[in-house]
Amino acid sequence: MSATNPSPATMSWTLQQRLQEYARAMKLAEIIYQDPNGQVCVVHGVIREVLSRAGRDFVVLGKGQVVSADHIIMIDGERLTKG
Repeated sequence: MSATNPSPATMSWTLQQRLQEYARAMKLAEIIYQDPNGQVCVVHGVIREVLSRAGRDFVVLGKGQVVSADHIIMIDGERLTKG
């Protein structure tokens, strides 16, 4: 896997950089994502960390909640998934 050819299970380099910037800045953000049960959730918090485990990417939110990066729909009103 390389930055220009990420595996299908990992997020694009651009998205990864954007999430890393939120984590570095500890910026409060509105994060909208779909939970494993299909429910759309809205969280106002910070992204503490961006992780890659077992070929998948995750973000760790301020209270320790782990969200799969491919389940994030929007951050601060900017759509991250293709609609």
